[in-house]
Amino acid sequence: MPENASDIQKAVQAVERCLGVQSPLVQELSGFAPRPGQQKMAAAVCSSLCWENPLLVEAGTGTGKTLAYLIPAVLLGLKTVVSTGTKTLQDQVSQKELVLLKKTLHPGLRWAVLKGRANYLCLRRYLDFSRQPDLSLPGAWRGLAILEPWVQSTASGDLDQVRGEGLYESIIAEVTANSEQCMGGRCPKRDQCFFMEARARAAEADIIVVNHHLFLADLQLKSGGHGEALPRYQAVVFDEAHLLPEVATQIFGVTVSARRLSVFLRDLGKESRGGAEIMRASADVQDAGEKLFGAVRRLAGSRGSLSLLQRHLDELAQPGEELRGALESLAAELGVSDEEEALAARARVMAEDLMAVAQPVPGLSVAWAEAHSHNSLLHLSPVEVGPHLEAALYTEMSRLVFTSATLAAAGNLEPARIRLGLGQDTDRLVVPTPFVLDKQALLYVPKQMPPPMNRGFVDAVAREVEELVNLSRGRAFVLFTSHRNLEAVSQYLSPRLPFTCLVQGEAPRMKLLERFVEESPAVLFATASFWQGVDVPGAALSAVIIDKLPFSPPDDPLVAARMAKLEAEGKSGFSQLMLPEAVLSLRQGLGRLLRTHDDRGLLAVLDIRLRSKGYGRVFLRALKPAPVTASKEDVAEFFALEGGRDPA
Repeated sequence: MPENASDIQKAVQAVERCLGVQSPLVQELSGFAPRPGQQKMAAAVCSSLCWENPLLVEAGTGTGKTLAYLIPAVLLGLKTVVSTGTKTLQDQVSQKELVLLKKTLHPGLRWAVLKGRANYLCLRRYLDFSRQPDLSLPGAWRGLAILEPWVQSTASGDLDQVRGEGLYESIIAEVTANSEQCMGGRCPKRDQCFFMEARARAAEADIIVVNHHLFLADLQLKSGGHGEALPRYQAVVFDEAHLLPEVATQIFGVTVSARRLSVFLRDLGKESRGGAEIMRASADVQDAGEKLFGAVRRLAGSRGSLSLLQRHLDELAQPGEELRGALESLAAELGVSDEEEALAARARVMAEDLMAVAQPVPGLSVAWAEAHSHNSLLHLSPVEVGPHLEAALYTEMSRLVFTSATLAAAGNLEPARIRLGLGQDTDRLVVPTPFVLDKQALLYVPKQMPPPMNRGFVDAVAREVEELVNLSRGRAFVLFTSHRNLEAVSQYLSPRLPFTCLVQGEAPRMKLLERFVEESPAVLFATASFWQGVDVPGAALSAVIIDKLPFSPPDDPLVAARMAKLEAEGKSGFSQLMLPEAVLSLRQGLGRLLRTHDDRGLLAVLDIRLRSKGYGRVFLRALKPAPVTASKEDVAEFFALEGGRDPA
């Protein structure tokens, strides 16, 4: 590592040369050409890692940000964790960029992909299941038929190798171990543990590719003194860093759910000695759980989720205390075997989590509940994740890079810095997209449209979508901010459109995306979640149509708590939280369209507030220089100019 200003400058220049006209990448990448934005980002990453100062960088789509952070890490020789938000990017880093760098820059480069524990087969649980399969689970025999030969041949135990072969998720849950189910040092198969073997490979690697969930779970383990999931490292790059706060909210919070309790009781029935005392204590736990989660369902009602105000906590206090007491009594009966000791520990942790949910700290944490047809949940979530990240990470590590194509709302990185809890001295950089937005993109906003809360809004959306999709010749994502609007519009249009129509929920996400490309021209009706981590380059995706501006629901418990905190500090929750996040979400929608220099696409927002409200100008500025139109004739002309691109 360079140790003085002169050496650091030389390192920065070496990084820039690797992406310049004499780049060694030329031999492997036909048509390689230097990108000024990529060189600028790579130089900033190199300087940040050398000076050990965090860097926050937005790199517009097409910058080539992955190489811009990997090359400095490789040339500096730092053991680096690359934490991604999606499996798509994890695969891209490990199967494409790192392979390229090994061929061109560093023949001895070693890397490893490390996934969460529940992605690897647990031999102990697999053998238990194969000896006594639960035939009430769908696909039990088929699952065993798939797993048996695979277990004999697999070197990694990574269940992604067989996930697409008809293996039900319910069977995968039976043969994997989450953090609670893992027996750790007590496990009789510890020496053959696939997860531990993957971790050992990661310990030998120069670059470790993980996801945000695993990285933050490792921080939580270390801060609690419960060991670690990752080997030691010298630097961290968070790609898709805009997703980090959401994952951190889950990791640094607490959740007790009906499903978690059910899985525990199921494991108890399989792994304990099952004496009369244990059976009686188990029945008490089940009865208390049904009371508590029945009360949660009544409270949440049709709303689905709600903040637990003091009156709600009072209503849940007695059933919560009954379940906590029943869990502690059950734990006291367990402990004869290693398996029972592990079960007792799980029961005590669940009892502690119930106590935590009952005691939120105003301004710091919020207790809230969710109820779905298949599960009821109690949560305790931090209002802000910054203090947790600071305590668990920033005080220990300063070689940190946070990057994404969408971090700066209207060019301003300050909201992202605050949300991540980074210091004022954090280095910042915004690299604009090299794409020619005024030629490659068109933004359509109608002049006449009912407001989103108007009763005629959904019908108007359906009419607009039908016209726009016919002009784009299919090849469109139609994205909704509510499932209700999704269902209404898709049911009306699917039989009317001359294209393959796919609807979220009809098949798994990846299967829908595969069909969208294979059966092009197609139209996919989905919620706004489909513009995260989706990569459909080329003409198969040429339009993204959004029904409403993607504001978070103000009655969402976490949004409401964060808004209240800002208002208590004399700040505007709308302008400092809801507006910046909605702007970033809309820019991510545009990012789905333009993945290469040859892509062209229409972004249509059917929300009149873009024109009628003052804050609409903030959205429009963020999407510049894409031209804005309200004319269907302009849309038709835009698609007529596609030239030789094959829309099919």
